[in-house]
Amino acid sequence: MRPIVVALFVSSCAVGAGAAQLAPPGTGGVAALANTLRQLGSNKRVLMIGAHPDDEDTQLLVLLSRGMGAQAAYLSLTRGEGGQNLIGPELGPELGIIRTEELLAARERDGARQFFTRAYDFGFSKSIDETFRFWPRDSILKDVLDVIRRFRPQIIIAVFSGTPADGHGHHQASAILARQAFDVLRDSAGGPQKFYRSTRGDPTATTLTLPVGTLDPILGQSYFQIAMASRSRHRSQDMGQLQRPGPATSGVALVASKTSGADGSIFTGVDTTIHLSGYAALIDSARAALTPWRPAATLPSLVRALRLVGTADSVQRALLERAITIAAGVTIDGTADDGIVIPGERLQIEVTVWNAGDSAVRVDTVAVAAPGGWSLERLELGAPTVAPGTLLTRRFVLTVGKDAERTQPYFLRRPLTNRGGLYDWSSAPPDVRGLPFEPPPVSARVRLVIAGEPVTLTREVVYRYRDQALGEIRRPLLVTRDVDVAIAPAELLWPIDGGSHEPRHFTVTVTNRTRGATLVRTAVTPPAGWPPIPAESLAFTREDETKSVAVTLAPPTADSLKPGTYDVRAGAGWLEIIDYPHIRPRALTRPSVSQIRAGRLALPALSHVGYVRGAADRVPEALLAVGVPLELINADSLARGDLSHYDAIVIGSRAYETEPALVANNGRLLDYAKNGGLLIVQYQQYPFVDGGFAPFPLSIARPHDRVTDENAPVTELDPANPVFHYPNEIGAADWRGWIQERGLYFAHSWDPTYVPVLEMHDPGPPSPPPPAELKGGLLIAPLGRGTYVYTGLSFFRQLPAGVPGPYRLFMNLLGLKRHNVP
Repeated sequence: MRPIVVALFVSSCAVGAGAAQLAPPGTGGVAALANTLRQLGSNKRVLMIGAHPDDEDTQLLVLLSRGMGAQAAYLSLTRGEGGQNLIGPELGPELGIIRTEELLAARERDGARQFFTRAYDFGFSKSIDETFRFWPRDSILKDVLDVIRRFRPQIIIAVFSGTPADGHGHHQASAILARQAFDVLRDSAGGPQKFYRSTRGDPTATTLTLPVGTLDPILGQSYFQIAMASRSRHRSQDMGQLQRPGPATSGVALVASKTSGADGSIFTGVDTTIHLSGYAALIDSARAALTPWRPAATLPSLVRALRLVGTADSVQRALLERAITIAAGVTIDGTADDGIVIPGERLQIEVTVWNAGDSAVRVDTVAVAAPGGWSLERLELGAPTVAPGTLLTRRFVLTVGKDAERTQPYFLRRPLTNRGGLYDWSSAPPDVRGLPFEPPPVSARVRLVIAGEPVTLTREVVYRYRDQALGEIRRPLLVTRDVDVAIAPAELLWPIDGGSHEPRHFTVTVTNRTRGATLVRTAVTPPAGWPPIPAESLAFTREDETKSVAVTLAPPTADSLKPGTYDVRAGAGWLEIIDYPHIRPRALTRPSVSQIRAGRLALPALSHVGYVRGAADRVPEALLAVGVPLELINADSLARGDLSHYDAIVIGSRAYETEPALVANNGRLLDYAKNGGLLIVQYQQYPFVDGGFAPFPLSIARPHDRVTDENAPVTELDPANPVFHYPNEIGAADWRGWIQERGLYFAHSWDPTYVPVLEMHDPGPPSPPPPAELKGGLLIAPLGRGTYVYTGLSFFRQLPAGVPGPYRLFMNLLGLKRHNVP
């Protein structure tokens, strides 16, 4: 056994290990070689700066990277944690992981790199002042400066203008910080030379128009089409785009420059030369030699260029090494026999070198890099020459360190700081901060000699297996413990009124991560002073087997349950794996804790409540947890089921976008309400109003009316309305403790049949005009013998978080059933 050298994953693209590392081995062929040759021979570097995933101008990024051969990158201040999620239930940090991976998937299409700052997306912000309260300006500026110093762009492009016209405090902040960073560094050696802003939202300000409808001869699509494919990777944000052929342009405005003369192109006046005598000629020679049938014809020029570069230019050297291995037809692979590993586990690692070219290559070393504390045993010695058309295999046994920590993204290892506005990444190495994710835990590293020159190839080691239907599947290596224990719900409101003496039910899910059979004894620890929960034994026969048990928690003795927060603990944590087809799987460590909030809550007298689930919608589980007799309504029931037995039907947020059966059968739901039912529709977006699905006209403004301050004052417009009295008396305390926002997608105008019952607005600036009063957050309308409700209040955030006031108000909405005409 011997210690392993700890080394960071190195690639020619600083986006981190993306989906390409999970693909079967291959060189990428002539297309990959041609794209690499584009970026050789000159020094062109452009950094685009915006606030969120999907803010970036992908048309410009594609043109720069694939059309102009530039090293392009996008710096997103945040990971988009405060947005909505159209594809799943994840919100907050989990959504941030999805959107980070969607950015990486987009960068694989457009060829750019990806960076971040510590800023956490705390939700929509209407002002720059609010934004900088959550994001200390000096802190985020430091992160921006660090990225610029690392990436060394000659050109900076701000996505936004830095003015209130940007429409979002985050957008405005990104442009202000971009310009400030440019001004700080413009006079330093190697500092940025030109500052542009995108005119995507302000075409009249354009000073330079760039053609993005040009055909990329390698991919056979225009840069615009590639850009739209890139943008469509933001699936969680409903960003799918048409890939239209034909002419297209993208515009920028020159804001500041150290150069002189007319601005004929982005790089006009910028020195992009690699100052090595004869280097550019060698790259031109390699390009001229490239043919689809003989990529190896480029090798002589590329090898001479590599000798010339030496260690003078690390970026050009990395590109040259990549180009040489592609031209030579050489690639490597690294696989393990398990994907989710535990401390002390012995992994079988296989590293292969495939020489698909027409000349022999010499292998100097074959190594495996892993974290400190892991140990490696080499099963085969020697590093021979690999003949054309052959495969070299080397095997290792890698033992996971006994103190190996569960997989956790580096930016989630510590709690948020500054009122939830900043990640604390101080525990991460400086060269990892700002990257999408930390390097993979295990990588294969092979040092080759091709045409007399040393070249190093590095590739992530992954778990590979065969799926009978799909074929080869590859998964990243993840670290956890012998047992993962999750408890649901993660947050729960325990009603003190009425049902406080009723027990509540939790689900404990246990997954065996050891190889082979094992016996696990579940131990759920209730809050101090609460009755104990009996332990249960679970027998497992295989690795990754999962079993769930229902446990019942009774409250403490009568009348002793007080308002407050209590924890139920079930274990030492678990690994949540976020996995969608369009992105790479990612994991994060979650605590085995359910947090109980005890508060006053009365439920109306209801027997059956139907629910149509929406996007990122965990409201059904939150309602079930407090005792609402709820059942999900599926597509078949929407089309043919008897809806009349429901006391109320609730439509989840954005369900009109995610449930086709709801759209098709909206008339049946309106008939249900007309016949005496209660129909509650949570916030919807423009397809809802464009489709005319409400029973009476209503509109949503563009941009939509919203209240982003979760502490904004609220006024009852109709204090006598039963929605404020049954079964809970709504008062000032019920508007405290909300998270992120009051609501969004409020109705902007509506038919007089609707009755607005609330008014709220964000605090305005110190000078007039005062902010507009928003009364469209909760509308109630009689519909036949029943009642129809539209609400933009963010119940989808509040109820899963266990916030008492929104629960009480939602119970009162359900209580409107008793006021319907019998």
